[in-house]
Amino acid sequence: MHIGKTMKVAFAAAAAAAMVVPLAACGGGADSGKTKLTFLSWSNEQYMKPIIDKFEEKNPDITIDFNYSPPVGEYVQTLQTRIVGNQAPDLFFICTENKSNIIDNDNALDLTNEPAVKNLSEANKEYLTKDGKTYGISVSSWESGIVYNKDLLAKVGADSIPENWDDFLALLKKLKDAGITPYLEPVDDVPKIFQAFLGAKYDLAGDAEAEKAIFEGKSTFEKEWTPELEQWYRLWDEDLVTRDAVGIDGNAVKTQFLNGELATMTTGPWDFKDLKSSNLNFGIAPVPALDGGEVYGAGSPSPGLAIYSKISDKKLDAAKKFLNFYISEDSLQVQSDNGDAITATNFSSKVIPEYEDVYNNGLRKSKYYLSMNYWTKSPDVLQQEAKAQAQQVVQGAITPRQAAKNMDAKLASLS
Repeated sequence: MHIGKTMKVAFAAAAAAAMVVPLAACGGGADSGKTKLTFLSWSNEQYMKPIIDKFEEKNPDITIDFNYSPPVGEYVQTLQTRIVGNQAPDLFFICTENKSNIIDNDNALDLTNEPAVKNLSEANKEYLTKDGKTYGISVSSWESGIVYNKDLLAKVGADSIPENWDDFLALLKKLKDAGITPYLEPVDDVPKIFQAFLGAKYDLAGDAEAEKAIFEGKSTFEKEWTPELEQWYRLWDEDLVTRDAVGIDGNAVKTQFLNGELATMTTGPWDFKDLKSSNLNFGIAPVPALDGGEVYGAGSPSPGLAIYSKISDKKLDAAKKFLNFYISEDSLQVQSDNGDAITATNFSSKVIPEYEDVYNNGLRKSKYYLSMNYWTKSPDVLQQEAKAQAQQVVQGAITPRQAAKNMDAKLASLS
């Protein structure tokens, strides 16, 4: 993501202008005398315009110059290029893929004492906090769960997903013995069930550092990952799930489920619209817990709104006003209406009934975990490596322990 040579700065600035998609002005036409804020958003105009309109209505002396760049890779690159080219926006978003770079290079303002911070949930605040300082306002989150076809489960005498992992595997075996495809998940990322296991382990241990210890030289992937990865691999080791899952993407898994050909799958809010528009009798349950563990989920806070650290005076005052408005009830209602699961403590989203258990007992209680959020070095590179290792494990080419060792080797190669 970084442009390493000074001679490239001019090119970088031009590239930034080309990559950003300017959209219709969100403010009025007569902006003379107003404080203008530049805003690079990774949510599009349809999403952000109602929020900006409400803000400008309440603050007629401020106008927002809105630009959009689609997530994730293009947004991260565009923002980085604009910063390097001395065209940094006053307002922007920090995400998993760029937070270390943005914070370590002092490009985001310390927001620790801003009123908005007091309404952040524990997980959302921690997500964009480093060394006790908070740099972004993240107001929503996602968490995946086990989606299940109630009618298929009923054929083996079950009406819900067990809360215990061993019992869940026993249910999958019953389904398979009955000629029903029991479970599928695309192996195209760090496995979500595995990450839920990790989150539960760290939460029970009171270990807020989690996988950061690996990057500080205090632990290894082999030590942190192996037991939970072995539990996840039981899906294939016990012949419950086809090893052909390596070649199946998320849309293919969803299609099988919507066609009534699959009993359970792991997914999140991005598939709820399709699920609700189908005629399926379905439910959504949290990820089952390992023995001695707790019910936890795989999920992450949303990207957080940040202020460029080098603005001052009227611009800074205006930016702080927008930041605090972003977590106001007016703004959060718009975001909730757009389908976001709001986890700010001053608001509660209305979610689909099937998701209420996961939302209320998982998301709102910060009971979710995503490995990448704790990787302080090259998270995008390591994510691809983890995907490759998971695929080899599913294919039976390597053991879970070897996969974890290979992650250690990859991290060492990045030093």
